[in-house]
Parts: sequence; structure tokens; C-alpha cells
Amino acid sequence: MSGRPPWWPEGEAWPPRGRPPWARRQRGWFFGRILVFVLLLWVLSAATMGLLGALVVRGGPRFIPVPLILLAAAFVFGLLQMRRATGAYAALRRRVEANDQRRRSFLADVTHELKTPLAVIRGQAEGIADGVYPASPESLKPILEAAQTLDLLIEDLRILALSESGALALNREPVDLALLVREVLAAQAAGGVELRAELPADLPHPEADPVRLRAVLNNLIANALRHTPAGGSVTVSGRRQGTGVQVTVADTGEGISPELLPRIFDRFVRGPASRGSGLGLAIAKDVVEAHGGTIAAESQPGKGTLIRFTLPS
Repeated sequence: MSGRPPWWPEGEAWPPRGRPPWARRQRGWFFGRILVFVLLLWVLSAATMGLLGALVVRGGPRFIPVPLILLAAAFVFGLLQMRRATGAYAALRRRVEANDQRRRSFLADVTHELKTPLAVIRGQAEGIADGVYPASPESLKPILEAAQTLDLLIEDLRILALSESGALALNREPVDLALLVREVLAAQAAGGVELRAELPADLPHPEADPVRLRAVLNNLIANALRHTPAGGSVTVSGRRQGTGVQVTVADTGEGISPELLPRIFDRFVRGPASRGSGLGLAIAKDVVEAHGGTIAAESQPGKGTLIRFTLPS
């Protein structure tokens, strides 16, 4: 190589003779950093020895192996960090296994729920096609009902998926709860059950999504009516709670067994006589919690059920 390379410093002779001055300067800076580190380590050790020496009683040892103490402290610190990492890994593994188990259970439940209306649709359609049933409105009614069940189930699953992913959109606005409750009650088929609304005039108007809130009330009131015999009553009441409101749906129906009560807000959990998909209360819980509220249930077999939820202001 006859010419000077483009990266060679300006002003330095080429070809070099011995170590260049700029290289000697870098080497000196390297050894200077080592010297500063050694000096700092010596000062730290001396300060530590002085502090520990002041704490040692008269007649005790005059020499304390500071590096050994520091090594022991580092070893203990490493053990603690290893234990912490092991615990975090075990917790993460348990969480992953629990999520996987819930996913498998959820898929099994969804498959079962989808099979029932599909079997009705297929059986009824095959019966009409084979001439077993006439193509009359009475024969088509089970198909329409099963298709409606499928439509509701798919919509419930969509809401659950949005809630789990944190993408459940809430169009908040001040909601007149008294008016909303009366509209929901007026749309219900009571079937001999007394429907009552007990809501004070000064009830706060919470910032909530009226469409989602209407769906929650529809579900709670429909469940109460379904499990309350004729002659009973369903009462929707509300009261101020702090800066928010508390809404209660109480019935005088058959109640919920103590074994089932802690799980009624879980997915696909249904009582023996329930005809729903088992997703209504799970969705109600997700919607209320998306608003920042809480929901809980109380029940005694044979004496009725009370479900209350809160909405912050």
C-alpha cells in the first residue's frame, strides 16, 4: 500500500514509524481510567474498613477482609435475585397454564352451544326437504328460533371478545336512569309478575353508555322474570352512592343454590332450568366493570335473588 489511507489522521506521517502519537494518547487514557478505578476502589475500601472498625468493640479484630465481605454480599444478592426470578417464572408458568385451560374450556363450551341450534336447523330442514314435515309456518318456526339463538350467541361472543381485548367501545353520556329503567320495564313481558321501579327523583345521572346499560338492565330483569313465578314481584331500585349510583334488581323467585352463586358471573354457567347461553351475566359484569363499576349477587333458595351494580359519576 503506497498511498495514505483515507482514514489516517491528517498531519501524521505515512508510513508510520513506531506507535503513532494519537495511539499512544489512547493507550495512556486507558491506563489512566484503570488508575482512577483502582483509586476509587481503594478509597471505598478504606472508608468501609474505617466504618466497620469503628463498629468493632475494643479488643476485637483489627483487620476486616473487606473484599470478602463484598463478595459475600454479592453472593447473597445474587441468590435473592435468582429466587425472585424463579418465583416470577413459576407465577408466569401458572398463569399461562391457567389461561390455556380457560381457553380450552371456552372453546369446548362454544362448540357445545353452537351445536344445539345447528342441530335443530339441520334436523328441521331435512325433515321439510324429505317431506316428513310440511313447508308451513309451524315447521319453519323452530328454524327461525334456532337462527335467532345463533345470532344472539354470536353477538354475545363478539362483546366478550371486545371486552377481553380492551376494545369494548363506550359512548358515554349523562343517562337518566329513572327513565331508562321505566322504558326497559315497559318492554318486558311480565307474565303475571309485578314489576316495580323505586327510583328517587334526585338520582344522579351517571356518565354511561345508554345502549350497553340498557342491555345490562334487560338481561338482569329478564333473568329475574324467568325465575319468578306468577304472583311474585321484580323490583328495580336505585340510590345515590357517594358520587355515583347503585342499581338493584330484586325478585321473589326461586333463588340460586349456594353452590352456583359464586360462579353466576362466569361464562357458560347456568342453572338446571336455565334456557339461556350462560353468557348474559358474564357480559353484564364486563360492561359494568368497563364503566368502572362493580356488580354482585345475593340469593337464598326459595326466597329470591338480588343483584346490584354500581356506576361511578
